[in-house]
Amino acid sequence: MSISYQRGMTLLELLVVMVLLAVISTLLMQGLSVALSTYEKVQRRQYEGVPRMLASAWFVQSVAAMEARLDADAQFKGNASSMSGMSHSALVSRNGQVQPVTWRINQMPDGRVALQYEQPGIAWTLAQWPAGTKAQFLYRDHDGTPQTLWPPSEKLASLVPDGRVPSAVLLEVAPPSRPSLRWYVSLTGRRLPRMDYRDL
Repeated sequence: MSISYQRGMTLLELLVVMVLLAVISTLLMQGLSVALSTYEKVQRRQYEGVPRMLASAWFVQSVAAMEARLDADAQFKGNASSMSGMSHSALVSRNGQVQPVTWRINQMPDGRVALQYEQPGIAWTLAQWPAGTKAQFLYRDHDGTPQTLWPPSEKLASLVPDGRVPSAVLLEVAPPSRPSLRWYVSLTGRRLPRMDYRDL
């Protein structure tokens, strides 16, 4: 039996196989690394985005259902950092049960800004933004003019508040080095506590 007929791999063939295995395993590891980083990005976005989406939906749900009231203690009131009123769509209630709700923008001790929700027996922080964030509520009156105070200041001078609600509420949040966030809510019910031609 001659050497040329021996079975087995030469050193050159072994090196080629090892190089091919190294290239294939490197490509597989890089593919797994890219897949893992993409998965982590999606998870991070969901982790940050889903709570914000829920907070936005809850904000819209409870504010859109605010009612115009004649009782001065139950009337819708608001300024740049808080608003309160009676809502028939509080976050924790039976369907249609009217409850007082309050939304506040609070500055935390560490500088972060928090959006807080309150109703009887409940106080929740539903969203937070980094330090340096500027946030405010704006109220659109029936002429479409934005107001930082509700009822508007000319109505506060009146001894008889009429109990009307704004036609819309805007939560405007401007975090540093991020795009601004705006949650706009059109109030769906009657704007005045009694039936009125202005509600038509």
